[in-house]
Amino acid sequence: MRNGCTVAVIIPALDEEMSIGKVLSAIPDWVDDIIVVDNGSTDATPRVAKHHGARVFFEPRRGYGSACLLGISRLSHPDVVVFLDGDYSDYPEEMDTVVDPIVDGKVDMVIGSRVLGQRESGALTPQAVFGNWLACTLMHWFWKIRYTDLGPFRAIRYRALERLQTHHPDYGWTVEMQIKAAREGLHVLEVPVSYRRRIGESKVSGTIRGVVGAGTTILATIFLAAVGYSGARKRCPEKERLIVFTRYPEAGRTKTRLIPVLGIHGAAELHRNMTEHTMGSVRALTGLRSVSVEVRYEGGNRDLMAGWLGRDLSYRKQGPGDLGDRQALAFEEAFKTGMARVILIGTDCPARNEHDIQQGFDALTRHDLVLGPANDGGYHLIGLGIHFPPLGERKRCSNAPWPWLTSTDFPPRLLRRGMTWIVPKIWYSGKWRAKTRPARPALTLRRAIHDPRTVILPSSG
Repeated sequence: MRNGCTVAVIIPALDEEMSIGKVLSAIPDWVDDIIVVDNGSTDATPRVAKHHGARVFFEPRRGYGSACLLGISRLSHPDVVVFLDGDYSDYPEEMDTVVDPIVDGKVDMVIGSRVLGQRESGALTPQAVFGNWLACTLMHWFWKIRYTDLGPFRAIRYRALERLQTHHPDYGWTVEMQIKAAREGLHVLEVPVSYRRRIGESKVSGTIRGVVGAGTTILATIFLAAVGYSGARKRCPEKERLIVFTRYPEAGRTKTRLIPVLGIHGAAELHRNMTEHTMGSVRALTGLRSVSVEVRYEGGNRDLMAGWLGRDLSYRKQGPGDLGDRQALAFEEAFKTGMARVILIGTDCPARNEHDIQQGFDALTRHDLVLGPANDGGYHLIGLGIHFPPLGERKRCSNAPWPWLTSTDFPPRLLRRGMTWIVPKIWYSGKWRAKTRPARPALTLRRAIHDPRTVILPSSG
């Protein structure tokens, strides 16, 4: 355990009998779990690994990514996962360099850069140096991210690794991880690491076939990811905006009602986790449709928010007034920029996923109002396909997350304007219904739910 965080190491290995023991012996004592994934060795690699205390698993499908993925499936939910080669070219004793920035809460992922660090002469072949440079240059062109290396010695927060959902079975796995980390908005840091000549012959740079195969695979992974990302954006111009309301997780100012139970740091950590979970769904949504994302925040500042959630997003202060005023302002400003459909969500509903949000945007192509109910009587999502001025005199419902929608005359106003809307069943239940009886009995929500223009959506937990 490293400063209160559990650490697991995954080592893909293929015919590394002469080196795997040295690698395992050099791993620091604070590592909690070591997994060696044998990828079809014909020598004694598995036996040596077991002798040195590693858990050994067998992956018959050849491929670097396949071995890493099997290792991930055998993890027991550590805090940090480290990936390391089994050929003794990396320096396992430098593991604190890639782990500590994550343990200290500064970043989500650390890549050990052989380019930035000290390396033995001949440890990186000219073709490997050129291939790294080309791959990193292409990633910068396509995604505006700067890497110097695709090095195998890396660490990542386990929760972040789960969000990436990597699947490449071969040498494209490392570059896939780096591309998805950028697209997910993970905070990634490169640190210099030492590098030496490996023990034994390289499966990649040691043969022409290996160089061509690995290079082709890596470049294909980059181009396919770029084409898929660009194609998804071109299919639908950005006329949709998703607004996320949250705040910077400052201890003592976040989830204050939970502080008596969780303490100031526990409450802040809970909020941090829920926001990161929400942003994982948001980034998954951007892979499904072309939608602009705006994070409206309280507390902290733009740099702190960008350092936490990623620098590829738009950040704005929520503005003055109470919650209802700030929500109304967010919608108003979105429509003023030419948006056709706008959805606003909070970060307190972990049951909501990207498909729920996508369903909301799809519904807004046919209706003017979308409400996503939560089981606590509030809403986890609200969307508008048409802008209307904020209500003047509002009778507020004290427990409603969206107070600007709880005026007694809100439903009649919608119907008088000829707006079509989506009403969830949960809207009629509990205290909310008792406190929001419409002013005109003939235009009740119960009548609206039977209107042919109305669609029923399921509630979310």
